[in-house]
Amino acid sequence: MSSCVSLTGFEEARVIGKDNSEIIVSANLAKYQETVDGDSDELGVFLILPNLEASYKRGLTDKIEVGARINGTLHTTAFFKYQLLEDDYSRFFLASGVELGTAFGLSSNLAIPLYMSFYPTDDVTINFTPRYNYQFLFESEGNGVGYLGGNFGLLFGEKNKFGFDIGYNNVNLGYGTSVFFYRIRREVPVLMFF
Repeated sequence: MSSCVSLTGFEEARVIGKDNSEIIVSANLAKYQETVDGDSDELGVFLILPNLEASYKRGLTDKIEVGARINGTLHTTAFFKYQLLEDDYSRFFLASGVELGTAFGLSSNLAIPLYMSFYPTDDVTINFTPRYNYQFLFESEGNGVGYLGGNFGLLFGEKNKFGFDIGYNNVNLGYGTSVFFYRIRREVPVLMFF
């Protein structure tokens, strides 16, 4: 497991507001591909696996929300989000935060996302979330690895929403000078309700 970050998006830059709660459930398809014998130029067989995910979040203030998520690969994440910009005229919102997670207790990861949302109408949301990830495998002898990733998605609806999201992370795990593992993981949530 070189990349065990939760790649599901569906996170808007607009915070849900003080004392409000939200539950998100998604069904996802995840593509996993590894290199052959650690050679990052030769990709081996890949798997496409289903993955269910559920998250809960709560607004602490009108600018801050916290939450947690768990998915079918037993990756758990706690997150904090702060809304940086709210522009009702252009209908653009910007937020950032921190995500802390673990997968099976074998790895830990830290992510710093930048949430960007545009609301062309009251019932359509366009989300883009680039993020920096840092992951550490507990059984390895060495430092962790940092990598970039992100999500792009659309949400439809005002109170009850349905959407599509695509996540991509490119992970090249190198410890010291030798490449240990390479995996591209793409997760495409195909159905979401909240």
